[in-house]
Amino acid sequence: MKLELEVLNGSRKGQRVSLKNGLQIGRKSEPMHWDDPEMSDVHGVFFVDHKKQWNFECLDGSNMRVGSSEVPRASLLLGLVFHIGQTGFKVVERPPLLYENWQEGIKDWLNTHSGRELYSPITFFSHMVQLAFVEGMQFGQFYTLSYGPREIGHNSLDLTIADPSAPPRVAQILQENNHLWIENLCGPIALINGLPFEKQLIKSGDRLSITTNVIELSILK
Repeated sequence: MKLELEVLNGSRKGQRVSLKNGLQIGRKSEPMHWDDPEMSDVHGVFFVDHKKQWNFECLDGSNMRVGSSEVPRASLLLGLVFHIGQTGFKVVERPPLLYENWQEGIKDWLNTHSGRELYSPITFFSHMVQLAFVEGMQFGQFYTLSYGPREIGHNSLDLTIADPSAPPRVAQILQENNHLWIENLCGPIALINGLPFEKQLIKSGDRLSITTNVIELSILK
């Protein structure tokens, strides 16, 4: 069973957090920094023990609240509700994948794409592009792209947005004339830095907003 955390309150209410072994959380932890005055700078760490059980352990004398008890460590069992600082979390099951295996995904993709699209020319980018989820259920995840064009969307077989409220085709990352561009594929639903766009040059720090998700774009040099 794959587990993740659902945020129960605050500005990130409803967001889901993917668990990674060694992931830290706190006011100054990266990428899991939290605007919570009752969290320590590095409040604690998520890890898998020898029984392959997820745990959270507090650091530097901090505690977490489970029910009415303050404890330094807890096993993350399905359905557990706990608080780190003022922020509540619930251990939930990760939604199942859209396809049982990659062969089924490829078969569906081939049935829904034209032959012209199958043979789109591939260009190796002059610089790699990183897409980092800074808000939304995939917070902390990122994609690093070295060639294109690449397409992002809900359950895309290329770059997927797990949020089912996102369109299946959101945007395309491509290179033309040695410049890197992002092209809108879903109209006014997608915004760059809070503004509508059709196609524009990518600058490090640009933020692509789509429903409740925010993705920061960076050009790696």
